[in-house]
Amino acid sequence: MAIFRYLYRPVVLCVALFFFATTMTDASENPDNKPFLTSSASTSQPFVGQEVLLTYTLYFKDNAPKISSETSPSLPGLWAKESAADRFIRSIPTTVHGEQFRCAVVKQFRLVPVQSGRLTVSGYTMQCVLPQQGGKELTDTRIEITAPAILIAARSLPEPVPGAFSGAVGDFTLDVRADKQHLNSGEPLSLTMTLTGTGSLNTLKIPELQLPDSFRHNPPTRTITLNKESALTSGSISTSVTSWPQAAGDFQIPALRLVVFNPETRQFSTLSSKPLAITVTPAAQGEGSMTGDNGPFKTILPSAQSDTPRPFISTIIVILVALACIVVVLKRKKYLGYTEKKRSNRTDEHPANSGISAGMMKQQLFAALEDAGVKSPGGLTRKELEGELMRIDMTKESQSALPAILDSLDRIIYSPAEKKDAPIPELIIAGVKTLLNELKKTGSSR
Repeated sequence: MAIFRYLYRPVVLCVALFFFATTMTDASENPDNKPFLTSSASTSQPFVGQEVLLTYTLYFKDNAPKISSETSPSLPGLWAKESAADRFIRSIPTTVHGEQFRCAVVKQFRLVPVQSGRLTVSGYTMQCVLPQQGGKELTDTRIEITAPAILIAARSLPEPVPGAFSGAVGDFTLDVRADKQHLNSGEPLSLTMTLTGTGSLNTLKIPELQLPDSFRHNPPTRTITLNKESALTSGSISTSVTSWPQAAGDFQIPALRLVVFNPETRQFSTLSSKPLAITVTPAAQGEGSMTGDNGPFKTILPSAQSDTPRPFISTIIVILVALACIVVVLKRKKYLGYTEKKRSNRTDEHPANSGISAGMMKQQLFAALEDAGVKSPGGLTRKELEGELMRIDMTKESQSALPAILDSLDRIIYSPAEKKDAPIPELIIAGVKTLLNELKKTGSSR
């Protein structure tokens, strides 16, 4: 009597068999002993968007067959993901119509109907070799086994379907957390949205965190953690964002909402997270500008709550004077020809109202820095940024020019609304183009 049988699948399935002494019947002598496949689904009448677990089980007597090749099933109208095969597939004893067999799950798919109606899954086939006693293989024992077709009757979601529904079918909870709710401007703030539960985690669309305009942030990172032991997909999806608030004040991260359909109750519901209140205080003296070595890389922004804001024209004059000095130094390092050429063609290539905003210029600089090998430049301290610019062999003049130009662009971005439509000064445009040109050369040489 067999105690354990394991199907091992590197490229084909091999078998490790352990027996007590017993009399075995040759499968070739008894056709009824030939292996066969069954098809089963966790539900035959799912709703559109509801996950279904499709399972193929192999039944056999005596020696377990060696699987040499397989043909995948046809899956019309279904999103499908094959479950990862275990290195060892354990067979267990079972009874079929009073006969003793052993069975092993050889293939599983997670299916999600994308349309309603009758969907037929068919065509899963295995090519096998039936080993004889003693491990011998004969050509006449090679067989092909085809699993029975299975019908899935997908049901439409009940009407009316909410307009905000994005494919979440199952039982879930939604949560949004921040690592702190009180911080100084320029300090990092970590926000995490987590959706936990059982259902269509593989196919649903999760909501995005909405941040205030003054919260500089990196692109979100997404993490999926699934329970491998669960019959249906269960676990969590997390989206994390690191942000650096640039302006002081009281802010609110609005609540996130997700419309979910529960197939057990057959009802729609709306999950809602709690809004987060974030208080940002002004940075201490010397920490709110590029001069701080320990604070995040940030710029000096005009306070929206100041009683006596600096006139916009005065800010522009200071910027122009600083940039004029920078351009003179750049000319001494053979940038004169490049700058003059660009200025001579500016009328044709870049009219005064070119449509390129200060925000777009800043994004171009950050993108160029990343292409040149600087990771997440928006979150670097001044010391870290200087180290990165030295590492990618930027000139000393450009190392000094980059922070000043970013300051200038942010002053324009965060200026009063009526001032944002004013043309961007030519010296700022020239400085941005010079830096982009050098960063492009640096990136292409990597």
